[in-house]
Amino acid sequence: MPTSPAVLTLPRGERLRRSAEFQAVFQHGSRLERPSFVALWRRAETRRAGFAVSRQLRGAAKRNRARRRVREAYRQVRALIGADVELVVVARTSAARRPFPELVEDMRRLAENLARASRAAAETQA
Repeated sequence: MPTSPAVLTLPRGERLRRSAEFQAVFQHGSRLERPSFVALWRRAETRRAGFAVSRQLRGAAKRNRARRRVREAYRQVRALIGADVELVVVARTSAARRPFPELVEDMRRLAENLARASRAAAETQA
């Protein structure tokens, strides 16, 4: 049974879109590093994600490809990420050439680390 393309996209409400939304996460968020990307996150009311790529990766086409690959890896594991996290994923240059299953594994490990860090933050606030 074919899947509708709309099912495979990130819903608009789950994306960070404005510069101010990205800046809020950059300025007030915590940092987690993986081999393929750096993730900045903070607790929020709903789960939302934004994606960026460093200009160290030369060429717009290469940056766009890296962004698409990281976004797809996120989409595959987003159910594991808490519903109360805003996340900005900044792809490193290695994201463009790393095998896709490794990107997904990095994202899965990020989800585990976020769950652990989010629980710790909730416990300190309680």
